[in-house]
Amino acid sequence: MKIHIHVFAAFAAFAAPIAIVPSPAFADIKAQGDNGFNVVHVAVVDAAPDVIWKRLITPKAYWSKAHSWSGSVDGFTLDPRAGGCFCELIQEKDAKGKMKTIGSVEHMRVIFAQPDKVLRMQGALGPLQSEAILGTLTVAITPANEGSGTTVSFSYVVGGYMRYKISDIAPAVDKVIGEQLAGLIKPYTIIAAAEEKPAGWSLDLDGIAGDSMDAPISPVPDKSNAVTKKPALTKKPVASKPKSPPAKTPSNPSSSKPPSSKPTSKKPIAKPVDDTSR
Repeated sequence: MKIHIHVFAAFAAFAAPIAIVPSPAFADIKAQGDNGFNVVHVAVVDAAPDVIWKRLITPKAYWSKAHSWSGSVDGFTLDPRAGGCFCELIQEKDAKGKMKTIGSVEHMRVIFAQPDKVLRMQGALGPLQSEAILGTLTVAITPANEGSGTTVSFSYVVGGYMRYKISDIAPAVDKVIGEQLAGLIKPYTIIAAAEEKPAGWSLDLDGIAGDSMDAPISPVPDKSNAVTKKPALTKKPVASKPKSPPAKTPSNPSSSKPPSSKPTSKKPIAKPVDDTSR
């Protein structure tokens, strides 16, 4: 029963306004459609990438317990490698007051990890876990363009079939993702305002995930009216067959006949007549 209470508490907090933590410099529902949405939060802080990374992979240090299944972040763990789990152990005290594990939850699974730069995980957070959707959270950490501070961004893309209205759930998810980024950067100072939509901006770092997704794409030339020339056919030379040597004529035609297979009959030899008896 305790677990169910926390599930409903998490759902209520899912849509509640966030006022207890400072908001990042930039937040936006970047895209929204019939089957999904994308929320983005960005901040520039006075901390080195490696420092932010160490805090990022320790979710119990910043994740809100209001968005847990057990009402506590003590059982939160994150294995920062491909296939690693961002998991939660559901724990409670036994009769002797000792904590025991009674269950576990996978919040997300790591699909891309490069320390101090990018952490990408897939999973449906909170009440979205019961829906037929896929959520992908990309956390990018990169030195700021001005050369001072570090830019940290959270981008959560959700798509698939869900029983919630997109117009209702997208703003709620946007607030929850913003709260987690705010918790991550809470020990640091926001030193610059991130531009809302800078040209060519991408959550993926160059050289890690390829070119920017916002980079212009060269148009493909229309070849519908183009005349396609067929390559000229070249005849292959026909190899000449070697001439057969002339047949030899036997000198004795009769010798060329095969011997007869019939047995040869022998004539009896006449015995000499004895004239002495006369």
